[in-house]
Amino acid sequence: MLGEVRTNNTVTPLSWRSLSETGRAEGGLAASLRGAGSLPAISRAAAEIKLTDADMKLLRQGALETMRAMSDRAYQLAEPARPRWVDALRLRSGSGRVTPETVAILQNQIRQLGEGQGETLDIRECARLSLQMEKLAGKLPAGSLLAELSQRLALQGQAAWAQLARAEAETQLLPQFQRFDRPGASQEKHVGVSVGAGLGLGEGGAGAKATFSVGLGWARSMDNDDEGFIFQNQSRSISASAGAKGGVGLAALSGGVEGRAQKTRYREYNSARAFVHLNAEKLQHGSRRDTLGISARTAVGALIRLFRPGHGNELKHYHRLQQQAADQQQRLGVLQGWLGQRDASAALPGGKAPVVPSGDVVSLKGGANVRAAAAGVSAGAAVSVERIDIHADSLTPYWQALSAPEGAARNAAVAAQRVAGIEQKAQSLFDAAGERPGTRPLSRLTGGIPLRECPPDVLSKAAERLGAELDHFCAVAQQLDAGVGKRQGGDLVEKSILSSWRGKRREDALANMALAHGALLVAARASNDAGEAERALRDMADKLYSPPIRHDAEALSKRVAFRDTLELQIRNRSYALDLGGGIGPFGAKVEASLTEQHRDHLNPVRAGDYKDVRLTLSGSLGDAGALGKLKDALASQLAPHGLADALPAALAGMETALTGQLGAGATLLLRFYRPQYQGQADFPQDAAGFRLQLARVVASGDASVNLSGGVPLQPGVSLELGLSAGGSAATVLHERWGDNTLSAPMMHYLHLQGVGESERWQGIADRQQASLGGLFRQLADGGSAVRKEAEYFLRRQPQDGFGERFFGAMREFAAGRLGFDAARERLDELMQRQLPLWQEDKLAFPGLVERPLQA
Repeated sequence: MLGEVRTNNTVTPLSWRSLSETGRAEGGLAASLRGAGSLPAISRAAAEIKLTDADMKLLRQGALETMRAMSDRAYQLAEPARPRWVDALRLRSGSGRVTPETVAILQNQIRQLGEGQGETLDIRECARLSLQMEKLAGKLPAGSLLAELSQRLALQGQAAWAQLARAEAETQLLPQFQRFDRPGASQEKHVGVSVGAGLGLGEGGAGAKATFSVGLGWARSMDNDDEGFIFQNQSRSISASAGAKGGVGLAALSGGVEGRAQKTRYREYNSARAFVHLNAEKLQHGSRRDTLGISARTAVGALIRLFRPGHGNELKHYHRLQQQAADQQQRLGVLQGWLGQRDASAALPGGKAPVVPSGDVVSLKGGANVRAAAAGVSAGAAVSVERIDIHADSLTPYWQALSAPEGAARNAAVAAQRVAGIEQKAQSLFDAAGERPGTRPLSRLTGGIPLRECPPDVLSKAAERLGAELDHFCAVAQQLDAGVGKRQGGDLVEKSILSSWRGKRREDALANMALAHGALLVAARASNDAGEAERALRDMADKLYSPPIRHDAEALSKRVAFRDTLELQIRNRSYALDLGGGIGPFGAKVEASLTEQHRDHLNPVRAGDYKDVRLTLSGSLGDAGALGKLKDALASQLAPHGLADALPAALAGMETALTGQLGAGATLLLRFYRPQYQGQADFPQDAAGFRLQLARVVASGDASVNLSGGVPLQPGVSLELGLSAGGSAATVLHERWGDNTLSAPMMHYLHLQGVGESERWQGIADRQQASLGGLFRQLADGGSAVRKEAEYFLRRQPQDGFGERFFGAMREFAAGRLGFDAARERLDELMQRQLPLWQEDKLAFPGLVERPLQA
């Protein structure tokens, strides 16, 4: 069955095909004997192929060559080799031969691959290849090398399919989420429960009632901030309220106070594109059968997915599939060597699950309100104060901080402590007194020489040994995860490596490797002649901090980084008036509010004071009689049994209501902004003050269900219970920036530059062409506030004559001698020159606290 086993571990197959084409044509005993007597000694080098590229795409030529070689092997399994005298007695060579089913599968796959176009396989070809290899593996003898190869190719094809399916999902999902790139868009789902007590009395059409309640709430939402960052939020809140209500006839007066504490855990994304890119496999359903259009027959599966949306969703396993493909790459190469091939594909990166920045928001809010109603019309007033504290951890990997020209921290004392902390923690990786030399990893790497005393050649060798140990560890881990080597003691080898790096889990070993890496980097930077060691350490950093093996990436990232803490604060004070009315189930309301806000923020074009004026028009459709209808229906069912009077008796005294409501509205927001940088000594005070930053129109909609009930405990005292659930969404219809401040265009432009999506600025500028045109004319006016604001920014920038060219362009535009695009290019240049200063200002924010390295 097998030919010669060569020194490069490849095996040359003895094909089922005749070695003599002449003998095959002639047939008969003589020709067969001639062929049997002239078998050449097969000795060819392994054929080099590439099965995948660096992006996990399957290459057509490599897949074809592999399928052809597998077809030969499949024939050998289907038709075991016979003695040559049996072949010699066959009078008609090849007569009556039936193609084995396994070979037919492979030949069909070869034909389809050959008919395809392009250097790489498309998504349908990857799905078909994977499913066909799974089918082939099921028809081959269990435990055979060919069956294992089929299974591994099926996984490789599935991983390639997932890569392409995820890219398609991103394209399809992006339009759905792009609205979140516009500040003001949001969506939320919430549920709440409350319990309290009511005290009331009434007589002769007049009455009064006081209530006290405590509530709990949970919410999931998605929104953004003024810059364009997108947030996924999960909130929990507790609230307490007290209210009183009195009325005479159709007139009523009510008032109350409320306090609320809320904690929100958020995940932050740079943009809608980043959100979709990092979550595509969670947001989209996909399978190989769906891709091929052969899943319609599974009606039961569609029914299951109705109740279990994730059923049959292969795409959600994207990261696992990528990791499995990387894990098995080495074993797959061995199996291809068995076919007589050598796979020269690039190493696969594995499934690197992203670590998304996150933080906590704590909000404390208190408010009071009063409302009067009569004859279907009501009016109300409310006032509230709120404090919002935002806490986020910023992680900087050891190697990045230690390699930075400015040092491990901006603060010299913190930088020195961090370097000393790395060296101190690294001492635990040196041999202790009485231990065998080389027991601990840094002693093994440096030969026991203290880091500060290591000459450059020792540091270079230590870096080389660390890289070798990392490669060995990753290779062993991938082999084990691919299901290879456990019986041969591979798990014991991994345990030995973990133990040698003072750990019990992979994250322990990797964290200590990163610590040793950091200590060597400190020693290399302290030495004047260790440039080679420093370069080697930097080269291995990516693999060390994001290794291509299965591990807890989030847990590891926290153990191999310096921690900075970002503390932001927002303080709000709001006043609101509203007037509303209703006819039957229909209601309408108009509301006006003023919110005064102070924001401590690291972004200098967001920090400062705000005044938000909102005017909201809304309408609603509600039904409060659903519970009464339910009681009537239940009573009609009980009547035939003589129990019709039992229900009213059981519910006597209870006040219950089930309300469903749909609402929609539009809000006009006028935002006035006084930037914090106006308080700088060199900012012209005659230009300081609140300026209109933007005007925005937002459309919103909501739906809610509320169930409330009062259970009488004794006369005038009741237990009040409540349950609510609902959802809301808001979309920005229109936004226009103010033309007497640079804050809005600068905020958006610098944000896009910071997140690497500068190409989006063109579209934003096109939408704001009218407002930017007004801004250019204001910049041409020597007495305008925005002109003096621009002069403030220009004084901080390099003095190379750009200011004169900038204002000259604005004057030319105002005079009609320069086009909009040319004037906008000058504005873009001004903001681009401000970018490095903006970044410096953010790093100098006092709320960004650098933490010493914890022991």
